[in-house]
Amino acid sequence: MKVRYLIVDADNQLRLICREHVEAIWRGRASVAEFGCADLTELRLISVLCDRRLLPERIFLLRMSLTDGLFTRRNYRALRSFAMPSRVTVREMFQHHSEGWPSDFFTQLAVALDVPRDMLEVPFGIGGPLLIAAALRVSPRVAARFLK
Repeated sequence: MKVRYLIVDADNQLRLICREHVEAIWRGRASVAEFGCADLTELRLISVLCDRRLLPERIFLLRMSLTDGLFTRRNYRALRSFAMPSRVTVREMFQHHSEGWPSDFFTQLAVALDVPRDMLEVPFGIGGPLLIAAALRVSPRVAARFLK
C-alpha cells in the first residue's frame, strides 16, 4: 500500500506533494509557503491510500492549523484534540475537516492522481495518517500502517 499526499495550493488547486515534504511540514522544518500554499494559518491535506498500481483504495481529508506557515507544537496539540472523543464530537470533527475544499474537488483529484473519476468511488474518511500519528504519537509513516 502506498500513500499519496495532495495539498490545496494558493490557486485553490490540488497538487501532489511527496511524503518527504509532508514529513518536513509535520516536523516543523518546512513552511507550507515553500510548497505553494498562500494560507499560512491552515494546511488542507488529502491522503490517498493506493494499491500497487496506484489506484485509490481510501481517501482521507485533513485540515491542519498552522502558525505563520509552520506546524508547531501548539498546532500538534490542537490536531491531537481531534482524536479525543472527550474534546470533539464526531460531528464537529467531520464538519471541520470536510469544509473549505475546492468545489470541483473530485475532478481535480482524478486529474492529479491520473485516474478516471469513477475510480474515486472508494471509502472516504477524516484524518488519515497524520491524525493517527498525532493520536498515537508516532511518525506519519508508522501511522499509515494502521490504516491498511
